[in-house]
Amino acid sequence: MKGFLDISEAEREVMEKLWDQQDSIKQSQLLMLFEADGKEWKRQTLNTFLARLENKGLVERKNRMVRAVYSREEYNYMQMKAAVDRMYEGRLSNFVAAFARKNAINESEAQELIKILENS
Repeated sequence: MKGFLDISEAEREVMEKLWDQQDSIKQSQLLMLFEADGKEWKRQTLNTFLARLENKGLVERKNRMVRAVYSREEYNYMQMKAAVDRMYEGRLSNFVAAFARKNAINESEAQELIKILENS
């Protein structure tokens, strides 16, 4: 199932740059950030990625300014929630059980998880 959370690697790079900003940024400044990193994207290339992200509801563009709609933390939470809903019937306990069966959790990690759950 494809959705707004599904983004390409290049779209993810754009989101990472936007998340690193304090506020909206000019599209030309965003392009310069990529150029500084050695990306040889043309203005239209960046515009294509921004249009895709805008269609997914992840970025907002207004007057040549662009900003991320969701913070990195909000986006990552939504991805995690969608995965748990899709693969584990929306139950975090099913996810934790599946993870623990495949990845040994030491006593320290188990205690940390218990503390987190008790404080939730």
